[in-house]
Amino acid sequence: MGESADGDAVYVAVGKDAGKNELTLLWVLRNLRVKKLYLLHVHQPIHMTASCEYMLLFNPILHLGSVTSMAAPMKNPCFPHQESHTSGLEESEINGILQLELNGTYESLHWYRVLCQNEGMNGQDVDITCISMEDVGEGIVELIYDNDVRKLVMGAAADTRYSEGMAHITSRKAKYVSQHVPHHCKIWFICNGNLIQIREGRFDRAYSPDSFSESSDSAESLYSQTGFASSLIPYEGTRSGRHETDRVRELERLYKDELRQRRETEEALQRERDGHKKTELERDEALSSARNAHLLYDRELRLRRELVGEIAKAKEEIEKMKMEMEEVLNMDCPHIIETYQKERDDAIKTAEELLRHLNMEGTSSMPPSSLSSPVPDEPPSYFLCPISKEIMRDPHVAADGYTYEAEELREWLRHGGEASPITNLRLRNRNLTPNLTLRSAIREWLQQHPEFRDSP
Repeated sequence: MGESADGDAVYVAVGKDAGKNELTLLWVLRNLRVKKLYLLHVHQPIHMTASCEYMLLFNPILHLGSVTSMAAPMKNPCFPHQESHTSGLEESEINGILQLELNGTYESLHWYRVLCQNEGMNGQDVDITCISMEDVGEGIVELIYDNDVRKLVMGAAADTRYSEGMAHITSRKAKYVSQHVPHHCKIWFICNGNLIQIREGRFDRAYSPDSFSESSDSAESLYSQTGFASSLIPYEGTRSGRHETDRVRELERLYKDELRQRRETEEALQRERDGHKKTELERDEALSSARNAHLLYDRELRLRRELVGEIAKAKEEIEKMKMEMEEVLNMDCPHIIETYQKERDDAIKTAEELLRHLNMEGTSSMPPSSLSSPVPDEPPSYFLCPISKEIMRDPHVAADGYTYEAEELREWLRHGGEASPITNLRLRNRNLTPNLTLRSAIREWLQQHPEFRDSP
């Protein structure tokens, strides 16, 4: 920014039409180093004599009765001392009209605050001071005196009347203010965003209400020095409106309360929006978790069904194997038992013959050479593996019902054998069942014939 405005607060006179005062306010924000900014506004109350036309134009929701009289006096609810002639309107309708007009003013002042915030000022450093008077110039002067304004920025003329090289103020309000403000108030006059004139404040005389009694001659002398009408001319209008000060301050308080409530409402709405956004995020996360859980449940259910099917199939296989084992046992065990019993009987018979020969050895004259070379017993044929022709150590029953050395039959099957080594018929399966009975018989026989125990 250019010129410094430090030390005192800067006051800017603004009207209800924000578009006509935007450039003036922007000039202040961009050319003065402002720490505290006050917006001065003079509210002009509407004339109730024109309430019918105003209501029809701006508030069509309110319904008017027939216009019977324009002479009935009614007190203005905003300013009790002020009388206005109405057309028989209800007091609530009058209050509604005035409230609508006042709300429009509040909206404009709020827009000015937003403009200041957009230009980088803190909203807490922007305040509003307003008064309600018929004459805007008198109202500005009243506010200057009431607030002891030292720095003021206002329009020099309407922006549409700006011309290049413009050097003098043309606005009636600006001229009136320059003539009636205290001598210590410095004023910048702006038009269309351009600085037109500066009225420098003078501090060579102490400010006192008694100084208003200066003569017109001294006023003319001061005018010849400054080029402005005397700033020491007493402002008579400052006393005429003091009975309205309480009402004005009440309006200002109401306006500030409304701004505060609006800020609180906006903050509450923002918190609600943030809470709604957070709720949506939590909902999305919950939906995502639910979808993932549903997918996991479907997968688990599918795996469980597959597992149940595999278990059922395994049970069928087990039942089938049990049946096949029972068939093998029923088919081969009687034969094994019969063979074992026969071999046992043969062994007993052989042992009895040996005993008889031994008994006869001591009594007979038979030469001992007849018993000196006994021939060892041969293993029964069913002890021998049909493939290797050797004594079986681990006999197993195959699907053809015959018993084989387990490793020999597995080797047979690994080398492409699919038929029975004995029947030459295709095996129903490759299952092997231990022949425990035959294994026990072979072990018992080997204990009795140790010479065959280590044979391959």
